Amino acid sequence: MCKGPCRLACVEIPPRLAKRFSSKTASQISGDWEANNMKIAHDLHSLRKVLLILVVTLSCTMVLTGCSLLTRSYTISGVVTDALYGEGVGGVTISFSGLLSDPVATAADGTWTKSRLKGAVTVTPSKTGMVLSPSSTVVSKASSNVDFVGSKAIESVYWYSVWDASNFHGGSGPVSPTEDLTLNYFVTEESSAVQTEAPQGYDVLVISDVGASFDICDFEGSVIVTFDSGISPLFYWLTGDFGKETYWDYDSEEQLEWLNPVAGTELGTYGDARVYHSLASEPGFTRRNDILEARSTDDADDIIVYKIEHEGKAWW
Repeated sequence: MCKGPCRLACVEIPPRLAKRFSSKTASQISGDWEANNMKIAHDLHSLRKVLLILVVTLSCTMVLTGCSLLTRSYTISGVVTDALYGEGVGGVTISFSGLLSDPVATAADGTWTKSRLKGAVTVTPSKTGMVLSPSSTVVSKASSNVDFVGSKAIESVYWYSVWDASNFHGGSGPVSPTEDLTLNYFVTEESSAVQTEAPQGYDVLVISDVGASFDICDFEGSVIVTFDSGISPLFYWLTGDFGKETYWDYDSEEQLEWLNPVAGTELGTYGDARVYHSLASEPGFTRRNDILEARSTDDADDIIVYKIEHEGKAWW
């Protein structure tokens, strides 16, 4: 038992340990402790070496495999829109680099989503007959705005400027395509023979201030352009009536005000065709004055873009 006033400094040794210590000298006990300390130090040194080897090995593995052991998968999404009209483009194939990354297709509204991607991935859009920008992009983390913009690859124009009095209202003053147009597109101008069948195999049909003996609604391209009185055969084939004083008239004024794509004014012409704003309330006609618009009066457009839908077809 410990006795005396300094009991806090007194250590009581069990009899069995006391017997072991009593058989050794102080120097022997000290030696045992020193040997044990050296063994522990040696073991710690060996453990440090093993840990260092493990760290180096893991680091090399991460570099060689792109940290695939630690990288989490992520999801990306986006939308493909038309450059001119701003609408979603369906049926665009979105491809991804990597052996296990299958492509996806955009929905009717142009949206798409891809999940379970890892590491840096190259995303590439494609659609026949369309130029997409950017042509590709690289992602490495989750994102909801991997977007692309597409432009229809318009290459061919059929320019109808022959005097054709069929289904026509008003005076005629056909013009020929400009040199800039013919340098940038494949342009076929018909100025000598009246056509009775709609031209096919072209992206754009131009009715250059003349009538049309052929049914304009049979045109399978995507764009129809009418100059001045050329609007009359368009409405005839769409509605069965010229539509004058119902959808349009010849009351344009001289001062032309541009609103889109840029604001400004220029000298126009009296008595050219203008289209009433009220046409936009008719089924199948969508006025896109956010794209292109010039007017000389407040109630009509002298230059305008419409999206027209008719019997399962659509044109701009």
